[in-house]
Amino acid sequence: MKITFKKNGADIIENNWESLWKPKKQEHWKDGRSSKEFAKFAFKSIDSFHDLISKVLKSCGIEEQDFECEPEATSSLGTGFKSGGCRNHDLLMVGNKNCIIGIEAKVDESFDKELGEERKSQKKDEKDDNKTRADKLCEYFEVDIKNVNKIGYQLFTGTRGTINSAINNKKEKCIFLVIVFDGDIEFDNDHLKRIEKNNEDFKCFCNAVDASYKPFHDVKENIDCWIKKVTVTITKDASETSCYSFNL
Repeated sequence: MKITFKKNGADIIENNWESLWKPKKQEHWKDGRSSKEFAKFAFKSIDSFHDLISKVLKSCGIEEQDFECEPEATSSLGTGFKSGGCRNHDLLMVGNKNCIIGIEAKVDESFDKELGEERKSQKKDEKDDNKTRADKLCEYFEVDIKNVNKIGYQLFTGTRGTINSAINNKKEKCIFLVIVFDGDIEFDNDHLKRIEKNNEDFKCFCNAVDASYKPFHDVKENIDCWIKKVTVTITKDASETSCYSFNL
C-alpha cells in the first residue's frame, strides 16, 4: 500500500509540509492541537500512519490499496442538503480501487455545536416545509431530531461529506475515521469533560444511525460507510521525539 500526499496539485514533501498542510485558521496550527498533531503523525510518522490505515481497512473487510491524500480537502454534502458550506476533511484519502477515507482528527476539540443548537442558527427553506440543513441530515440518516439534538453536528456532516466524496469519486465503499490523540500532550483543566462528551457523542451517533457494528448503507447510491474511531497514544522519548501506538 502506497500513501502519497498532495495539495493544490503539488506533492507535499519535507520542505513544504507545514505550509501546505496548515489549516486556514492559523491559530489551530500548534503543538497539542489536532491539526498539527495529526499532520505530524500522518506525514512525519508515515510508517505508523500506514499501519493504522492498513488495520482500519482490514477491520472493515476492505482490501488494501494505494491512496492519494489531500489535507484540508473540501466536499459538498450533495444535492438536497440546503445551503451551509462544504465539509472540511482534515485529510481526504482517495483509493485507487474502491475506497474513500475521510479523516477527522481530535485532541479534545468538540464535534462542533450540538445538532439542535446548530439547527436554530440555520436558514429555513420556506419552499420545503421550513426545513434546514440539519433537518435534511436527520431525514437522510432516518433519525428523529428529538433523539439526536444533543449530538455534535460534525458527526453528521463528516459522515455525509465522506459519503458524497465517495459518490463524486465513483467508489462504493468509504470510511469516516475519527482519530483521537492522547498521551504526552499538554491539556488544560477541562479536557476530560470534553473528551467524555466526544466519546458519548460518537457512541450515540453510531447507535442512532445503526452503524455501531456494521456500515451505514446509502440505499440510493449503494455505498457502504463504516464509522470508526481510534485513539492514538503519543509518547515522547528523551529527545522529545514522538512515538505512536494504537489499538483498534
